[in-house]
Amino acid sequence: MAIIVRMEQRCVEVSGDIEGSYVIEAACTDGRLVIAPDTSAQAIMERLNHEPVTPAEFEAAYGAVKPSDGER
Repeated sequence: MAIIVRMEQRCVEVSGDIEGSYVIEAACTDGRLVIAPDTSAQAIMERLNHEPVTPAEFEAAYGAVKPSDGER
């Protein structure tokens, strides 16, 4: 049994009639590429024009972050 721990994906930016970040799923011997939309968290954040929130911004919006195991 093989377990894939980490797999690097090659990414491309497409522009024209179709735009966005895509990952290369296969590179054919005749030069064609099989691509699919990049569904990584970072790519989704970029598509939606979102920035990661800072801990201070999170606490301002939702209150103080408390330890999950009840520590003080």
